[in-house]
Amino acid sequence: MKSVAAAGAVLMLLAAWLWTPDRDRATLEARYLDAPGDLMEVEGTRLHVRDSGPKAAPALIMLHGFGASLHTWEPWARVLSGEYRVIRFDLPGSGLSDPDATGDYTDARSMQVLGALMDRLGVAHATLVGNSLGGRIAWSFAAHHPARVDRLVLLSPDGFASPGFEYDRTPEVPALMHLMRYCLPRFLLKMSLKPAYADHR
Repeated sequence: MKSVAAAGAVLMLLAAWLWTPDRDRATLEARYLDAPGDLMEVEGTRLHVRDSGPKAAPALIMLHGFGASLHTWEPWARVLSGEYRVIRFDLPGSGLSDPDATGDYTDARSMQVLGALMDRLGVAHATLVGNSLGGRIAWSFAAHHPARVDRLVLLSPDGFASPGFEYDRTPEVPALMHLMRYCLPRFLLKMSLKPAYADHR
């Protein structure tokens, strides 16, 4: 009986140590939102958008990868916004952008949102810069709307379905992954992200 109680106590301590509740929206906006105007409705979904540099300059639109946000591009934007109009945004369901109002996360929907954002910002054509998932959206958009894309800059773009995975189909998520809503300790996050960076600094 004592061993069961001890095991229960250890599990409770472990759960308390690993517990990582979500931060409320107001806290996140206070930390990551530059101005209230950076939240704009596009295609029925509120997107977090940053638009810097001269509005008359050639436009660059930067598309982040899965699990990332527009903050991925901040160092690039600081350097490039002296010469270019640099637009970056959190894809629906990422960063401070709301989940897609339609619940549709297909490539076709992502391209629709990108085109509508360009229209909303008065950008007829732009250079698209994409990483991972953002790279796939960028080259797909260029293939479907070549007149709206001046150039493509692709960094490790996603492009082909992996074995056992199909695009435009909801992936099956293991039950254990649902725990991430409640428990995502920093060391686990760091361990997951570390392989993605060549320069560990």
